[in-house]
Amino acid sequence: MEATVVNFNLENAGIQFNQANAQTRLVVLHYLAKQLHKASKTAKPGAFFSQKVQGMLKQVQQVPREERQEALQEILTGTPTRLTEVYEGLDTNMRMAFWYRLANGRKGDSLLSKTLASEVNSEQAELLSELASRDSNELVSFLRKAVAEKELAVR
Repeated sequence: MEATVVNFNLENAGIQFNQANAQTRLVVLHYLAKQLHKASKTAKPGAFFSQKVQGMLKQVQQVPREERQEALQEILTGTPTRLTEVYEGLDTNMRMAFWYRLANGRKGDSLLSKTLASEVNSEQAELLSELASRDSNELVSFLRKAVAEKELAVR
């Protein structure tokens, strides 16, 4: 019975994530990537070193710092841009690797703004609270489902 409740709550978090605005999705993806980095310092899958992922990261680096958050939100809403097109060409593992590497770049050079953490609203706080109680396997599953969505646009 307990497992059913846990899965149901995580399923609700997934529904909330899919219905959330792009800013909330960005905050949650950043949080997931940071948590997974803390949980695992082991060998990384091949997708982490993919040329496609590396190329996408370089393209994000070329976006002026003050415009990055907006560019990433455009990816999450499916706005037709060069970055969205490249992102949509990545498979699920590469998308996971992209968000992970984006949030866990070199010290002091995370491509996801540190301001995301300071701008948490109530919708984001609710989702983050639900995810904070999860183990790393559940977070990986959640991240996989979040980036595997065919239609990322807010409904």
